[in-house]
Amino acid sequence: MARLDHVALECADPDAVAAFLERVLGARIVRAEGHPVMAYLDQGAFALHERGGPGFHVGIRVSDEERAAIAERVEGHERDHQVAVGFFFEDPEGHTLEAITYRR
Repeated sequence: MARLDHVALECADPDAVAAFLERVLGARIVRAEGHPVMAYLDQGAFALHERGGPGFHVGIRVSDEERAAIAERVEGHERDHQVAVGFFFEDPEGHTLEAITYRR
């Protein structure tokens, strides 16, 4: 079953936003080379990209089968994140969603 995974934000200073989320919300911060700064909460996370990244979007965690079924129902594009595969698409009002499946 699909569930909320992350909200992606583009930031002028991802580290400053991460420090804010850590201080205010108690987020657990994870940094990995070549990936956005991640701020994990008990349920879900913020993906803090530098400006010029993938843009604001909401990530929904799904299985491989669910991602494939979504791709058959709506136009979009797939992106390999190395640790996961995401299928990006828009809702009727133009909000970007990402159906994301993590590799094990």
